[in-house]
Amino acid sequence: MEEAARLLADLSNNAIHLQVGIHSRPRPSYNLSAMIIWALGVFIAALAAFLSAQDYRDHRKPMHPLPSSSSSAPTNERTYTAHQPSTSNSPPPDSLELTPLHALGFIVMASSALLVLFFLKIYSFVKIMYAFGCSGALTQVFFFPIYTKLFASTKYKRYMSQVCINTPLCEIGAVSRIEVLSAMSGYALGLAWLILAFTLRHPENNVFFWVVQDIMGACMCMLFLSIIKLNSIRVASILLIVAFLYDIFFVFVTPLIFKGQSVMITVATSGGPPKADPSWCEKYPTDADCQGGDPLPMLLTVPRIADYQQGASLLGLGDIVLPGLLLSFAARFDEAKKLVGFMRTGSATPTNRSPHTCPPDSPAGRICGLLCNGGYFVPLVIAYAIGLLCANIAVYVMNMGQPALLYLVPACLGTMVVLGKRRNELDDLWHGPKVIRAADAMVYGEEEFETPNTENTLSEGGGSVGAPLGTVEEGPDGDVPLLSLT
Repeated sequence: MEEAARLLADLSNNAIHLQVGIHSRPRPSYNLSAMIIWALGVFIAALAAFLSAQDYRDHRKPMHPLPSSSSSAPTNERTYTAHQPSTSNSPPPDSLELTPLHALGFIVMASSALLVLFFLKIYSFVKIMYAFGCSGALTQVFFFPIYTKLFASTKYKRYMSQVCINTPLCEIGAVSRIEVLSAMSGYALGLAWLILAFTLRHPENNVFFWVVQDIMGACMCMLFLSIIKLNSIRVASILLIVAFLYDIFFVFVTPLIFKGQSVMITVATSGGPPKADPSWCEKYPTDADCQGGDPLPMLLTVPRIADYQQGASLLGLGDIVLPGLLLSFAARFDEAKKLVGFMRTGSATPTNRSPHTCPPDSPAGRICGLLCNGGYFVPLVIAYAIGLLCANIAVYVMNMGQPALLYLVPACLGTMVVLGKRRNELDDLWHGPKVIRAADAMVYGEEEFETPNTENTLSEGGGSVGAPLGTVEEGPDGDVPLLSLT
């Protein structure tokens, strides 16, 4: 701008006729990185939620209906192979079922942390803590499964499974060689990422940096949803509605309080975007007004493609894990019904279909069947995708950052409530489905569980499921008695 002002002054002082043409550098008409970040967010949320119900699927696999050993066996008696609930299926000791108090406490802590970062600007501390935490997630979610598969088919399987460290320090206990290798790989990758974060001027434009950051974020989301559980939409409603208000307040309301500065956007961009024009910063990157704007690592990032002004599309991890808790609940509810239904009928196909009729043998009929008569997980994934797409569209329509939960919470929570109401399951979902408690007792070996006599769950009665080969008898009304795990 200074050069343009000087040129205009020279032209006004000298009678020189010049023709000046102003050209702008080409920029892409569409932001492909926004579509990539949308697809990445939907994929991670769906995958993390799907894997959170894996224990139910694993427990159903070893149970097979067997032909009766005697042709004179009663027709209302079925024989199953079942397995004793083992410690390998036990939930991790640090698993947590959220309560309304946890939900409110989570928002209070998140708000406090956001304000501390806004006022103290300790963004470097966040990078260190993020690298340390995500290295552990990389170890458990990424490297350990890979090394386990890799060594399973080699002669080193037994060697790598042997314990090499056994210490009571910090309750670490016995550690195998493969766990040590996984930890070394995870923390080495985290250290490499952290070094780039402190040595590069704009590390988010480095391919290795942002790819590793997104992998670490994905692993953190998967680990979070494997540990934190929701067992009712009552708690989900409290958590998501409070988070909905939290997001709106820190994006739209705080600029009215802090002289135009949005707390959420300022913290997400490590102090706010550069003050200078992008063209100026491209020419003079060390200028003081060109500093800042680096995304805080607690999010997924994809740099803008073929854009000389650089920048990136961002998606906070909270916009994945908070709605992801509801998606995880839906996945676990669907799989719990399949597991309990298998114990009733020998088939994982739910028998309690809703009475809605859909046109058969047509694409519309299949979609109708999926949304009206199917489970909850797939419709909620679709709702999440639509909500996140609306948030991306709003960014470009309003030309400013948007709180994604503003669109995700109504889409996901509304879908769950509407489907529950149509299927006459809303009351059970609100207070906590008994079928999930029944499935937890089967999988994790709780002392006993109890459910009422409904079409969705097992009915009360006696029996045992502890032996390698057990029998369960159908009651007079066709239900399988409740299996006591004492």
